[in-house]
Amino acid sequence: MRVRRFLPALAVAIAASAALGPPATAAPGEGGGAVASPAPASPAPASGGDTGGAGYGQPAPKRKRRRSAKPTSTEPGRHRFPIAGVFDWGSTDARFGAKRRGHRHQGQDLAAATGTPVVAPYRGTVTTVEYQAKGAGHYIVIHAADYDYVFMHLLRGSIPVRPGDQVRTGATIAAVGSSGESSGPHLHFELWLGPWYAGGHAVDPLPLLQAWASPASG
Repeated sequence: MRVRRFLPALAVAIAASAALGPPATAAPGEGGGAVASPAPASPAPASGGDTGGAGYGQPAPKRKRRRSAKPTSTEPGRHRFPIAGVFDWGSTDARFGAKRRGHRHQGQDLAAATGTPVVAPYRGTVTTVEYQAKGAGHYIVIHAADYDYVFMHLLRGSIPVRPGDQVRTGATIAAVGSSGESSGPHLHFELWLGPWYAGGHAVDPLPLLQAWASPASG
């Protein structure tokens, strides 16, 4: 009699187990552990966020098409990536052209730890070393043979150069910080064709940054 009473209950338990299906398993790539973000394939404007890059009281000029940086130096392969250490490309909000409050992002944000060295991508002359509390924070502009190079949100007290200084390619000019309007440590990097805010215009630096970050770039 006990066996006969037990069999119906066992059948009910088996049916319930079949309905629930097999135990869940984690999908590939889940389960923790950091994954390094790859270099973005192409610059994509994105909305949101307001950090990185100063507005300087005026919106970026409207352009019919996106301008990208192209090598113009007479010494190809001689440039250096502006961060001498571990960095992250960030999300689409870090790209050139991303929406900001009252203007468009005019550079590329590169996230890195506070104190990571910032170096000159190419030899040139330091033209500007300034501070902007509600924008760029501590920033530097270097005039070179191909572009004006701009570095923003630098660490306070980390800048050894002054206007008029000649810097060589790869020379340390500052350290990554989060000064000015910034939500975390990163380098806001700009490239300008022509003089910075004196007749020139910003171009998308991502193509050259990707080339300089490649081990094959020299």
